[in-house]
Amino acid sequence: MKIINEIYFKSPTSLQNFMISTYGRIIYKRRYEGIYYKIRNEIDRLKSLNKGEVKALQERLLYEMIKYCITEIPYYKNLCSDFGLTANDFTTIEDLKKLPTLDKQTLLAQKDNFRPRNGPKPFIVQHTSGSTGTPLSLHVDEHTYKLAMALLVDHEENHGVPFGSRRATFAGRMLKPINDMTPPFSRFNRPENQRLFSSYHLNEMTFPHYKNELNRFQPEELIGYPSAICNLADHYLKTDSEPGFRLKAVITNSETLLVWQREKIEFVFGCPVYDYYGTAEYVMFAGQDQKGIYRPSPIIGISEVEVSDDSKDTGRLLATSLTNKQMPLLRYSLGDTATLASVSEASIGAPALRSVNGRTDDYIETLDGRLIGRIDHIFKGVEGIREAQVVQSQAGWATIKLVAHSRASVNECDLLSNCKQRLGEDFQATIEYVERIPRGRNGKFRSVIRRQAKK
Repeated sequence: MKIINEIYFKSPTSLQNFMISTYGRIIYKRRYEGIYYKIRNEIDRLKSLNKGEVKALQERLLYEMIKYCITEIPYYKNLCSDFGLTANDFTTIEDLKKLPTLDKQTLLAQKDNFRPRNGPKPFIVQHTSGSTGTPLSLHVDEHTYKLAMALLVDHEENHGVPFGSRRATFAGRMLKPINDMTPPFSRFNRPENQRLFSSYHLNEMTFPHYKNELNRFQPEELIGYPSAICNLADHYLKTDSEPGFRLKAVITNSETLLVWQREKIEFVFGCPVYDYYGTAEYVMFAGQDQKGIYRPSPIIGISEVEVSDDSKDTGRLLATSLTNKQMPLLRYSLGDTATLASVSEASIGAPALRSVNGRTDDYIETLDGRLIGRIDHIFKGVEGIREAQVVQSQAGWATIKLVAHSRASVNECDLLSNCKQRLGEDFQATIEYVERIPRGRNGKFRSVIRRQAKK
Protein backbone atom coordinates (compact mmCIF):
# COMPACT_ATOMS: atom_id res chain seq x y z
CA MET A 1 0.00 0.00 0.00
CA LYS A 2 2.87 2.39 0.79
CA ILE A 3 4.37 1.79 -2.65
CA ILE A 4 1.02 2.51 -4.32
CA ASN A 5 0.70 5.73 -2.30
CA GLU A 6 4.21 6.81 -3.33
CA ILE A 7 3.42 6.19 -7.00
CA TYR A 8 0.12 8.07 -6.66
CA PHE A 9 1.65 11.14 -4.99
CA LYS A 10 4.42 11.35 -7.61
CA SER A 11 1.96 11.10 -10.53
CA PRO A 12 0.45 14.02 -12.47
CA THR A 13 -3.12 15.03 -11.66
CA SER A 14 -4.57 13.35 -14.75
CA LEU A 15 -3.03 10.02 -13.78
CA GLN A 16 -4.18 10.47 -10.18
CA ASN A 17 -7.75 10.94 -11.44
CA PHE A 18 -7.38 7.76 -13.51
CA MET A 19 -6.06 5.81 -10.51
CA ILE A 20 -8.86 7.07 -8.27
CA SER A 21 -11.50 6.19 -10.86
CA THR A 22 -9.97 2.74 -11.39
CA TYR A 23 -10.04 2.07 -7.67
CA GLY A 24 -13.49 3.67 -7.55
CA ARG A 25 -14.75 1.08 -10.01
CA ILE A 26 -13.53 -1.73 -7.75
CA ILE A 27 -15.28 -0.14 -4.76
CA TYR A 28 -18.44 0.50 -6.80
CA LYS A 29 -18.70 -3.20 -7.71
CA ARG A 30 -18.05 -4.20 -4.13
CA ARG A 31 -20.78 -1.87 -2.84
CA TYR A 32 -23.51 -1.87 -5.45
CA GLU A 33 -23.45 -5.10 -7.45
CA GLY A 34 -24.60 -8.66 -6.71
CA ILE A 35 -27.08 -8.83 -3.82
CA TYR A 36 -27.22 -5.03 -3.41
CA TYR A 37 -30.54 -4.57 -5.26
CA LYS A 38 -32.13 -7.45 -3.37
CA ILE A 39 -31.19 -5.64 -0.18
CA ARG A 40 -32.65 -2.38 -1.51
CA ASN A 41 -35.92 -4.20 -2.08
CA GLU A 42 -35.81 -5.46 1.52
CA ILE A 43 -35.39 -1.88 2.76
CA ASP A 44 -38.33 -0.72 0.64
CA ARG A 45 -40.57 -3.56 1.89
CA LEU A 46 -39.70 -2.65 5.47
CA LYS A 47 -41.33 0.76 4.99
CA SER A 48 -44.72 -0.90 4.50
CA LEU A 49 -44.60 -2.80 7.81
CA ASN A 50 -46.38 -1.61 10.94
CA LYS A 51 -44.78 -1.34 14.38
CA GLY A 52 -45.79 -4.85 15.44
CA GLU A 53 -44.48 -6.40 12.24
CA VAL A 54 -41.14 -4.60 12.56
CA LYS A 55 -40.78 -5.74 16.17
CA ALA A 56 -41.57 -9.34 15.16
CA LEU A 57 -38.96 -9.15 12.40
CA GLN A 58 -36.32 -7.87 14.81
CA GLU A 59 -37.10 -10.56 17.36
CA ARG A 60 -36.83 -13.29 14.72
CA LEU A 61 -33.48 -11.92 13.53
CA LEU A 62 -32.29 -11.61 17.13
CA TYR A 63 -33.20 -15.23 17.93
CA GLU A 64 -31.36 -16.42 14.82
CA MET A 65 -28.30 -14.33 15.69
CA ILE A 66 -28.18 -15.52 19.31
CA LYS A 67 -28.50 -19.13 18.16
CA TYR A 68 -25.66 -18.60 15.67
CA CYS A 69 -23.45 -16.90 18.28
CA ILE A 70 -23.90 -19.68 20.83
CA THR A 71 -23.02 -22.28 18.19
CA GLU A 72 -20.28 -20.56 16.18
CA ILE A 73 -18.73 -17.69 18.18
CA PRO A 74 -16.43 -18.84 21.02
CA TYR A 75 -16.86 -15.71 23.15
CA TYR A 76 -20.66 -16.00 23.24
CA LYS A 77 -20.61 -19.75 23.53
CA ASN A 78 -18.60 -19.37 26.74
CA LEU A 79 -20.55 -16.34 27.96
CA CYS A 80 -23.98 -17.95 27.58
CA SER A 81 -22.70 -21.13 29.16
CA ASP A 82 -21.47 -19.14 32.18
CA PHE A 83 -24.86 -17.42 32.47
CA GLY A 84 -26.84 -20.59 31.81
CA LEU A 85 -28.52 -19.08 28.74
CA THR A 86 -29.75 -20.72 25.53
CA ALA A 87 -31.23 -19.26 22.35
CA ASN A 88 -34.71 -19.96 23.72
CA ASP A 89 -34.06 -17.39 26.44
CA PHE A 90 -34.11 -14.64 23.77
CA THR A 91 -37.61 -14.41 22.34
CA THR A 92 -38.12 -10.65 22.79
CA ILE A 93 -35.94 -7.57 22.39
CA GLU A 94 -36.16 -6.99 26.14
CA ASP A 95 -34.40 -10.34 26.70
CA LEU A 96 -31.17 -8.75 25.46
CA LYS A 97 -30.76 -7.28 28.93
CA LYS A 98 -29.96 -10.77 30.18
CA LEU A 99 -26.53 -10.22 28.63
CA PRO A 100 -23.86 -7.89 29.99
CA THR A 101 -22.70 -4.98 27.86
CA LEU A 102 -19.62 -5.42 25.69
CA ASP A 103 -16.91 -2.76 25.68
CA LYS A 104 -14.19 -2.14 23.11
CA GLN A 105 -11.39 -3.22 25.45
CA THR A 106 -12.95 -6.68 25.79
CA LEU A 107 -13.40 -6.88 22.03
CA LEU A 108 -9.76 -5.91 21.48
CA ALA A 109 -8.47 -8.36 24.09
CA GLN A 110 -10.49 -11.30 22.69
CA LYS A 111 -10.94 -10.29 19.06
CA ASP A 112 -10.21 -13.79 17.74
CA ASN A 113 -13.00 -15.20 19.91
CA PHE A 114 -15.59 -13.02 18.17
CA ARG A 115 -15.01 -14.71 14.80
CA PRO A 116 -16.47 -18.01 13.61
CA ARG A 117 -13.94 -20.84 13.71
CA ASN A 118 -14.84 -22.51 10.41
CA GLY A 119 -16.81 -19.83 8.57
CA PRO A 120 -16.08 -18.28 5.16
CA LYS A 121 -13.54 -15.51 4.78
CA PRO A 122 -14.85 -12.00 5.52
CA PHE A 123 -16.08 -9.93 2.61
CA ILE A 124 -14.05 -6.99 3.93
CA VAL A 125 -11.77 -6.30 6.88
CA GLN A 126 -12.09 -2.69 7.96
CA HIS A 127 -9.41 -1.00 10.03
CA THR A 128 -10.47 1.91 12.16
CA SER A 129 -9.12 3.93 15.05
CA GLY A 130 -12.63 4.63 16.29
CA SER A 131 -13.88 7.60 18.30
CA THR A 132 -11.61 6.71 21.25
CA GLY A 133 -8.44 6.49 19.17
CA THR A 134 -8.27 2.74 19.84
CA PRO A 135 -7.33 0.77 16.67
CA LEU A 136 -9.65 -2.07 15.74
CA SER A 137 -9.90 -4.52 12.83
CA LEU A 138 -13.47 -5.44 11.94
CA HIS A 139 -14.55 -8.44 9.90
CA VAL A 140 -17.73 -7.91 7.87
CA ASP A 141 -19.80 -10.21 5.67
CA GLU A 142 -21.16 -9.25 2.24
CA HIS A 143 -24.79 -8.82 3.25
CA THR A 144 -23.98 -6.48 6.13
CA TYR A 145 -21.53 -4.38 4.12
CA LYS A 146 -23.95 -3.90 1.23
CA LEU A 147 -26.82 -3.29 3.65
CA ALA A 148 -24.87 -0.38 5.16
CA MET A 149 -24.23 1.03 1.67
CA ALA A 150 -27.90 0.63 0.75
CA LEU A 151 -29.05 2.38 3.92
CA LEU A 152 -26.87 5.39 3.10
CA VAL A 153 -28.23 5.57 -0.45
CA ASP A 154 -31.76 5.28 0.95
CA HIS A 155 -31.01 8.12 3.38
CA GLU A 156 -29.79 10.33 0.54
CA GLU A 157 -32.73 9.50 -1.71
CA ASN A 158 -35.20 10.17 1.10
CA HIS A 159 -33.82 13.71 1.15
CA GLY A 160 -34.01 14.35 -2.56
CA VAL A 161 -30.58 13.18 -3.76
CA PRO A 162 -31.00 10.39 -6.36
CA PHE A 163 -28.37 7.66 -6.64
CA GLY A 164 -25.61 8.79 -9.00
CA SER A 165 -26.10 12.52 -8.44
CA ARG A 166 -23.04 14.76 -8.63
CA ARG A 167 -21.49 14.56 -5.19
CA ALA A 168 -18.69 16.64 -3.66
CA THR A 169 -17.02 14.92 -0.72
CA PHE A 170 -15.08 16.60 2.09
CA ALA A 171 -13.66 13.87 4.31
CA GLY A 172 -10.32 12.53 5.49
CA ARG A 173 -8.75 11.28 2.27
CA MET A 174 -5.21 12.38 1.46
CA LEU A 175 -5.46 13.45 -2.18
CA LYS A 176 -2.09 15.21 -2.42
CA PRO A 177 0.95 15.86 -0.20
CA ILE A 178 0.08 18.12 2.71
CA ASN A 179 2.70 20.74 1.74
CA ASP A 180 1.62 20.91 -1.91
CA MET A 181 -0.46 24.09 -1.97
CA THR A 182 -0.86 24.29 -5.75
CA PRO A 183 -4.26 23.65 -7.38
CA PRO A 184 -6.27 21.63 -8.15
CA PHE A 185 -7.47 20.52 -4.71
CA SER A 186 -9.93 17.87 -5.85
CA ARG A 187 -9.88 14.59 -7.75
CA PHE A 188 -12.65 12.84 -9.67
CA ASN A 189 -14.07 9.36 -9.01
CA ARG A 190 -15.96 8.73 -12.25
CA PRO A 191 -17.86 5.52 -11.33
CA GLU A 192 -19.64 7.29 -8.46
CA ASN A 193 -19.84 10.72 -10.13
CA GLN A 194 -17.95 11.98 -7.10
CA ARG A 195 -15.45 14.81 -6.79
CA LEU A 196 -13.22 14.33 -3.77
CA PHE A 197 -11.96 17.53 -2.13
CA SER A 198 -9.02 17.76 0.25
CA SER A 199 -9.98 18.81 3.75
CA TYR A 200 -6.33 19.49 4.52
CA HIS A 201 -5.46 22.33 2.14
CA LEU A 202 -8.27 24.84 2.60
CA ASN A 203 -7.23 28.32 3.77
CA GLU A 204 -7.82 31.92 2.67
CA MET A 205 -5.22 31.62 -0.10
CA THR A 206 -6.54 28.37 -1.57
CA PHE A 207 -10.27 29.05 -1.15
CA PRO A 208 -10.67 30.75 -4.58
CA HIS A 209 -9.47 27.52 -6.20
CA TYR A 210 -11.90 25.43 -4.13
CA LYS A 211 -14.68 27.81 -5.12
CA ASN A 212 -13.84 27.58 -8.84
CA GLU A 213 -13.55 23.79 -8.76
CA LEU A 214 -16.93 23.48 -7.04
CA ASN A 215 -18.55 25.87 -9.51
CA ARG A 216 -17.20 23.90 -12.47
CA PHE A 217 -18.41 20.61 -11.00
CA GLN A 218 -21.89 21.88 -10.04
CA PRO A 219 -22.50 19.36 -7.23
CA GLU A 220 -26.03 18.42 -6.22
CA GLU A 221 -24.86 17.15 -2.85
CA LEU A 222 -22.11 17.95 -0.35
CA ILE A 223 -21.21 15.03 1.90
CA GLY A 224 -18.55 14.61 4.56
CA TYR A 225 -17.33 15.76 7.94
CA PRO A 226 -19.35 18.65 9.41
CA SER A 227 -16.11 20.32 10.54
CA ALA A 228 -14.75 20.34 6.97
CA ILE A 229 -17.99 21.52 5.34
CA CYS A 230 -18.46 24.18 8.03
CA ASN A 231 -14.89 25.35 7.41
CA LEU A 232 -15.76 25.70 3.72
CA ALA A 233 -18.91 27.69 4.63
CA ASP A 234 -16.76 29.99 6.79
CA HIS A 235 -14.67 30.95 3.79
CA TYR A 236 -17.75 31.88 1.76
CA LEU A 237 -18.84 34.12 4.64
CA LYS A 238 -15.40 35.68 5.13
CA THR A 239 -15.15 36.55 1.44
CA ASP A 240 -18.77 37.70 1.21
CA SER A 241 -19.29 35.29 -1.69
CA GLU A 242 -21.97 32.77 -2.61
CA PRO A 243 -21.77 29.25 -4.05
CA GLY A 244 -22.21 29.14 -7.81
CA PHE A 245 -24.22 25.92 -7.60
CA ARG A 246 -27.49 24.71 -6.09
CA LEU A 247 -27.51 21.78 -3.69
CA LYS A 248 -30.38 19.42 -2.97
CA ALA A 249 -28.95 18.53 0.44
CA VAL A 250 -25.85 18.44 2.61
CA ILE A 251 -25.20 15.05 4.20
CA THR A 252 -22.86 14.96 7.20
CA ASN A 253 -21.31 12.04 9.05
CA SER A 254 -18.46 10.77 11.26
CA GLU A 255 -18.56 13.69 13.74
CA THR A 256 -21.15 15.23 15.98
CA LEU A 257 -23.06 17.84 13.98
CA LEU A 258 -23.24 20.91 16.22
CA VAL A 259 -26.17 23.32 16.12
CA TRP A 260 -24.04 26.29 15.08
CA GLN A 261 -22.44 24.23 12.32
CA ARG A 262 -25.86 23.25 10.95
CA GLU A 263 -27.08 26.84 10.99
CA LYS A 264 -23.98 28.14 9.22
CA ILE A 265 -23.97 25.40 6.56
CA GLU A 266 -27.68 25.78 5.83
CA PHE A 267 -27.37 29.57 5.61
CA VAL A 268 -24.43 29.49 3.18
CA PHE A 269 -25.60 26.67 0.92
CA GLY A 270 -29.33 27.36 1.08
CA CYS A 271 -30.44 23.78 1.71
CA PRO A 272 -31.07 21.49 4.68
CA VAL A 273 -28.41 19.39 6.41
CA TYR A 274 -29.24 15.75 7.16
CA ASP A 275 -26.73 14.03 9.40
CA TYR A 276 -26.45 10.29 9.84
CA TYR A 277 -24.84 8.14 12.51
CA GLY A 278 -23.13 5.04 11.22
CA THR A 279 -20.69 2.76 12.99
CA ALA A 280 -17.50 1.13 11.76
CA GLU A 281 -18.68 -1.99 13.60
CA TYR A 282 -21.71 -2.21 11.26
CA VAL A 283 -24.20 -2.55 14.12
CA MET A 284 -26.17 0.67 13.66
CA PHE A 285 -27.28 3.16 11.03
CA ALA A 286 -29.45 6.12 12.00
CA GLY A 287 -30.25 8.92 9.57
CA GLN A 288 -31.92 12.20 10.50
CA ASP A 289 -35.43 12.80 9.23
CA GLN A 290 -36.75 16.20 8.18
CA LYS A 291 -37.30 17.17 11.82
CA GLY A 292 -33.73 16.29 12.75
CA ILE A 293 -34.64 13.11 14.64
CA TYR A 294 -32.27 10.14 14.18
CA ARG A 295 -34.14 7.03 13.02
CA PRO A 296 -32.12 3.83 13.62
CA SER A 297 -32.64 1.19 10.96
CA PRO A 298 -34.31 -1.84 12.57
CA ILE A 299 -32.74 -4.40 10.23
CA ILE A 300 -29.00 -3.84 10.68
CA GLY A 301 -29.10 -3.85 14.48
CA ILE A 302 -31.00 -3.27 17.68
CA SER A 303 -30.12 -0.02 19.42
CA GLU A 304 -30.52 0.77 23.12
CA VAL A 305 -29.98 3.86 25.23
CA GLU A 306 -28.90 2.80 28.70
CA VAL A 307 -30.36 5.68 30.67
CA SER A 308 -28.52 6.60 33.85
CA ASP A 309 -30.21 7.05 37.23
CA ASP A 310 -29.83 10.83 37.19
CA SER A 311 -31.11 11.27 33.62
CA LYS A 312 -34.48 10.42 32.20
CA ASP A 313 -33.53 10.46 28.54
CA THR A 314 -29.72 10.31 28.12
CA GLY A 315 -27.33 7.41 28.50
CA ARG A 316 -24.82 5.08 26.89
CA LEU A 317 -25.59 4.04 23.32
CA LEU A 318 -25.56 0.27 22.81
CA ALA A 319 -26.15 -1.73 19.64
CA THR A 320 -26.57 -5.40 18.74
CA SER A 321 -25.70 -6.99 15.40
CA LEU A 322 -28.59 -8.55 13.50
CA THR A 323 -26.78 -9.42 10.27
CA ASN A 324 -22.98 -9.55 10.51
CA LYS A 325 -21.99 -13.17 11.14
CA GLN A 326 -18.29 -12.48 10.62
CA MET A 327 -18.00 -10.53 13.89
CA PRO A 328 -21.35 -10.29 15.69
CA LEU A 329 -21.49 -7.92 18.64
CA LEU A 330 -24.23 -8.12 21.26
CA ARG A 331 -25.06 -5.10 23.45
CA TYR A 332 -21.88 -3.39 22.26
CA SER A 333 -21.10 -0.04 23.84
CA LEU A 334 -20.35 2.35 20.99
CA GLY A 335 -18.47 4.82 23.18
CA ASP A 336 -21.07 7.55 22.69
CA THR A 337 -24.05 8.72 24.64
CA ALA A 338 -27.41 9.51 23.07
CA THR A 339 -30.53 11.41 24.03
CA LEU A 340 -33.89 9.77 23.41
CA ALA A 341 -36.58 11.60 21.50
CA SER A 342 -40.04 11.97 23.00
CA VAL A 343 -42.58 9.17 22.85
CA SER A 344 -44.49 10.99 20.11
CA GLU A 345 -41.31 11.05 18.00
CA ALA A 346 -40.46 7.38 18.53
CA SER A 347 -39.45 5.26 15.57
CA ILE A 348 -41.30 2.20 14.41
CA GLY A 349 -39.44 -0.75 15.93
CA ALA A 350 -36.50 1.28 17.31
CA PRO A 351 -35.94 4.15 19.74
CA ALA A 352 -35.77 7.56 18.08
CA LEU A 353 -32.80 9.70 19.07
CA ARG A 354 -32.90 13.45 19.51
CA SER A 355 -29.11 13.57 19.46
CA VAL A 356 -25.96 11.46 19.59
CA ASN A 357 -23.66 13.19 22.04
CA GLY A 358 -20.26 11.86 21.09
CA ARG A 359 -17.34 12.38 18.75
CA THR A 360 -17.21 16.13 19.33
CA ASP A 361 -13.65 17.01 18.33
CA ASP A 362 -11.90 20.34 18.16
CA TYR A 363 -9.98 21.38 15.10
CA ILE A 364 -6.20 21.16 14.88
CA GLU A 365 -4.62 24.36 13.54
CA THR A 366 -1.59 24.28 11.25
CA LEU A 367 1.08 26.99 11.16
CA ASP A 368 -0.44 28.57 8.04
CA GLY A 369 -3.91 28.82 9.59
CA ARG A 370 -5.63 25.75 8.17
CA LEU A 371 -8.17 24.11 10.50
CA ILE A 372 -8.14 20.32 10.30
CA GLY A 373 -10.94 18.30 11.87
CA ARG A 374 -11.23 14.55 12.38
CA ILE A 375 -7.55 13.54 12.51
CA ASP A 376 -8.07 10.02 13.89
CA HIS A 377 -6.49 8.78 10.64
CA ILE A 378 -3.04 9.40 12.11
CA PHE A 379 -3.51 6.34 14.34
CA LYS A 380 -4.50 3.92 11.57
CA GLY A 381 -2.01 1.11 11.17
CA VAL A 382 -0.18 1.97 14.41
CA GLU A 383 -0.35 -1.03 16.73
CA GLY A 384 -0.14 -1.12 20.51
CA ILE A 385 -2.38 1.88 21.27
CA ARG A 386 -5.24 1.46 23.73
CA GLU A 387 -6.38 5.10 23.67
CA ALA A 388 -5.06 8.36 22.26
CA GLN A 389 -5.77 12.05 22.57
CA VAL A 390 -4.28 15.01 20.70
CA VAL A 391 -3.91 18.21 22.74
CA GLN A 392 -3.01 21.52 21.08
CA SER A 393 -2.26 24.85 22.78
CA GLN A 394 -0.67 26.71 19.85
CA ALA A 395 -0.82 26.55 16.05
CA GLY A 396 1.53 24.07 14.43
CA TRP A 397 2.27 22.08 17.58
CA ALA A 398 0.52 19.37 19.59
CA THR A 399 1.04 16.69 22.21
CA ILE A 400 -0.17 13.18 21.42
CA LYS A 401 -1.12 11.44 24.66
CA LEU A 402 -1.02 7.67 24.44
CA VAL A 403 -2.30 4.90 26.68
CA ALA A 404 -0.32 1.98 25.28
CA HIS A 405 -0.01 -1.71 25.97
CA SER A 406 3.73 -0.96 26.24
CA ARG A 407 6.03 1.70 24.83
CA ALA A 408 7.89 -0.90 22.82
CA SER A 409 4.68 -1.95 21.03
CA VAL A 410 4.08 1.51 19.52
CA ASN A 411 5.84 2.49 16.29
CA GLU A 412 6.41 6.16 17.10
CA CYS A 413 8.05 6.83 13.73
CA ASP A 414 4.92 5.73 11.84
CA LEU A 415 2.69 7.78 14.13
CA LEU A 416 4.75 10.96 13.71
CA SER A 417 5.05 10.33 9.97
CA ASN A 418 1.26 10.02 9.69
CA CYS A 419 0.92 13.24 11.66
CA LYS A 420 3.24 15.19 9.34
CA GLN A 421 1.58 13.69 6.26
CA ARG A 422 -1.78 15.11 7.29
CA LEU A 423 -0.75 18.26 9.12
CA GLY A 424 2.44 19.32 7.32
CA GLU A 425 6.18 18.73 7.50
CA ASP A 426 6.52 21.83 9.69
CA PHE A 427 4.00 20.51 12.22
CA GLN A 428 5.65 19.58 15.52
CA ALA A 429 4.22 16.75 17.59
CA THR A 430 5.49 15.16 20.79
CA ILE A 431 4.38 11.84 22.25
CA GLU A 432 3.50 11.56 25.91
CA TYR A 433 2.69 8.21 27.51
CA VAL A 434 0.06 8.35 30.25
CA GLU A 435 -1.69 5.82 32.46
CA ARG A 436 -5.14 7.10 31.58
CA ILE A 437 -6.86 9.90 29.68
CA PRO A 438 -9.37 11.84 31.80
CA ARG A 439 -13.01 12.03 30.70
CA GLY A 440 -15.11 15.18 30.67
CA ARG A 441 -17.78 16.06 33.19
CA ASN A 442 -20.32 14.06 31.18
CA GLY A 443 -18.02 11.04 31.18
CA LYS A 444 -17.26 11.45 27.48
CA PHE A 445 -13.92 11.00 25.81
CA ARG A 446 -12.58 13.75 23.55
CA SER A 447 -9.98 12.61 21.04
CA VAL A 448 -8.88 16.17 20.20
CA ILE A 449 -8.62 19.16 22.53
CA ARG A 450 -7.48 22.59 21.36
CA ARG A 451 -6.70 25.04 24.15
CA GLN A 452 -6.11 28.75 23.94
CA ALA A 453 -2.46 29.61 24.44
CA LYS A 454 -1.72 31.52 27.65
CA LYS A 455 -0.72 35.15 27.12
